[in-house]
Amino acid sequence: MSKKKETITAFGDSVLKGVIYEDEHYKVTDGSFQKICEESLGITIENKARFGSTITRGESVLEKNLDAIKGSTGKFVVLEFGGNDCDFNWKEISEDPDREHLPMSTIEDFTATYVSIINEIKKVGKIPVLMSLPPIDSARYFKHISRGLSGDNIMKWMRGDKQYITNWHERYNIEIFKIAISCEVPIIDITSVFLEKKNYSDYLCEDGIHPNRKGHKLIAEAIKAHIQKRDIKFG
Repeated sequence: MSKKKETITAFGDSVLKGVIYEDEHYKVTDGSFQKICEESLGITIENKARFGSTITRGESVLEKNLDAIKGSTGKFVVLEFGGNDCDFNWKEISEDPDREHLPMSTIEDFTATYVSIINEIKKVGKIPVLMSLPPIDSARYFKHISRGLSGDNIMKWMRGDKQYITNWHERYNIEIFKIAISCEVPIIDITSVFLEKKNYSDYLCEDGIHPNRKGHKLIAEAIKAHIQKRDIKFG
């Protein structure tokens, strides 16, 4: 009788879901890091990720699945959030760049909700595993989010510096590492494998934020390296 594969439940946004941007359309790639890891590690990943998900929506999805997580034979629950939380309503910024605009999740709310999710997972006897964020390409992302909007007004709000997008995104990424340390949970660093490349933008889609097929292979490599370094066994 064949050995039953260990199941890992995962919650997150479109990066975890395997969404890529190709030919001006979003679609789920069959070469996602989830698929690569399932095949190479001999595991099953119950992917509960949602396109556009923030940490608040992720908490709602998690709560609906807590009983299933508790009853699962798998010991790990993977969490990947932040890319949407740090985003803004660019249409509103385009229309009124002079007023204050808040991100989808303030850093305070993002941190508090993430910690709450981690604690809920611990309560049902599972191990939360966080994932860091892939870096973004500010120039590509600005071009993408300003389509049909006033690029000049968005630049005015950003004080004329597109790099602001990358810096703000990294603020949330750093917070994820801090959360992992404070909650004493593992974190898989997928950021570094991109930054180690001479031009990490080659591993991102044209929208500047979603990893492309090559990027998903990089993420899978980072996950496997994390598992090997810590000698994690499944099953």
